[in-house]
Amino acid sequence: MTRVKICGIKRVETLSLLKELAVDYVGFVFAPSKRKVDASTAKSILSAVPNHPPAVGVFVNPSLAELDEVIEQVPLAVIQLHGQETPEYCQQVRERFSLPVWKALAVGGEDDAAAEIERYADNVDAFLFDTYDPSQAGGTGKRFSWEHIPHLQVACKEKACIIAGGINAGNVSELVNRYQAGVIDVSSGVETDGEKDAEKIKTLVERVKAHEGSNDNYANRA
Repeated sequence: MTRVKICGIKRVETLSLLKELAVDYVGFVFAPSKRKVDASTAKSILSAVPNHPPAVGVFVNPSLAELDEVIEQVPLAVIQLHGQETPEYCQQVRERFSLPVWKALAVGGEDDAAAEIERYADNVDAFLFDTYDPSQAGGTGKRFSWEHIPHLQVACKEKACIIAGGINAGNVSELVNRYQAGVIDVSSGVETDGEKDAEKIKTLVERVKAHEGSNDNYANRA
């Protein structure tokens, strides 16, 4: 089964739709980005939608004080670190806030992703793989070469392997069918003119669920 995270939430209407669609995670960006929200706004959006999906806070090289400020106000279920945070810092964050930490790693740059996974493995709860871009930490809307995914999955071992970057309704079926992605993280792929598009979100989620349904039918026949 593929779990879905929709990231870059800025509106109550979007969160309400994601609850209705039973999306697995919703992401709020607290780092420099066109999708950035402040803690007060995120708190207000989440408060307006009771029983919302678990909220993931996305940060880039935050200080502990910055994390304190957000987490005091926002009921986060996961902290996603998308910068150059060290393994030791990731562990410090886990211990300080008693929350799972997802570490984003870039694919396609000079760093060896498998070596980076090994370096962080004891200090984080999951790895998120996004497309390398020297100018920004994520949210590029570009996909990396998915042929890398099986190797990343093996290197992650028991840790969750989250795939991000350039995912949309047009290619998500390939991702979940061919690569059995455990978790996918989508932002720009469900937007129109920089805003979340309800129809694009619905189509993407429907295609992921269609894959799950085909698997269930196969299991029942077996």
